[in-house]
Amino acid sequence: MRDLVYVNTCVFGAEKMHLVPDYIERYKGKIGFEILSMFDLPDFEEELKKCIPLFKSCPISFHGPVFCVEHSAAKGTPEYDESMWHINKTIEYAKILGSTHMTMHLNNCVVEAEAKERMLGNALENYKELEALFGDFGCKIFVENTGTKLQKNVLLNQDEFTELCINKGFDVLIDVGHAFANNWDIPELIKNLKGQIRAYHLHNNDGIHDSHSRLFEGNMDMAYILKCIQEMTPEAELIIEYTRKDKEGDGLREDIEKILNL
Repeated sequence: MRDLVYVNTCVFGAEKMHLVPDYIERYKGKIGFEILSMFDLPDFEEELKKCIPLFKSCPISFHGPVFCVEHSAAKGTPEYDESMWHINKTIEYAKILGSTHMTMHLNNCVVEAEAKERMLGNALENYKELEALFGDFGCKIFVENTGTKLQKNVLLNQDEFTELCINKGFDVLIDVGHAFANNWDIPELIKNLKGQIRAYHLHNNDGIHDSHSRLFEGNMDMAYILKCIQEMTPEAELIIEYTRKDKEGDGLREDIEKILNL
């Protein structure tokens, strides 16, 4: 059985952060949270502050800001400056809550073929800067596979992502939903990066759209993927990362319990 499961706060959004205490109480000692930085939303920081005492009672990590942030932008550009504002806000609360890691997207924007190498070069420079900033208080950077073919924001294909992570020695977070939407061979991906995979984002989709659906609501064989994860990377963190559709939270509780019972 699993001792711990993480939930990304995108499940709640800023308007439902008040539900966090219910989950901490229900799953005492068995739940942690990956806080999605959403400082672009007017109520997010206020709600986060209210939850600080609760979050201090369980393991916490941060998902780096996504909206209004572009880590493939060059230093000195407005996009870079805005990204770093969001990063510095994240650092402020990651320090307070003792975050163990921050998940980083190398890019979020559309990738034009002629801009790919430049974007990757900028992203790697920005990775080094974030690694130093977060490393100052013991918080690691996990690099996530991101983008989908449909959205045209895939910076690296499976082979390129694997090679880069190995060559750079990255701590890796595998988002199985992104991988599935891009038709990646997920067991092969896990096999090749198993020594560096620290965590997984778990959600499902139809194999095309990045819908962040519930674990077993989609075309991915999640039971098989979880079996591969358990066999090859049993120590990796499992993070539920979807937007809950049901108001009462029964679906989230059901999925938490399925992960804990693996």
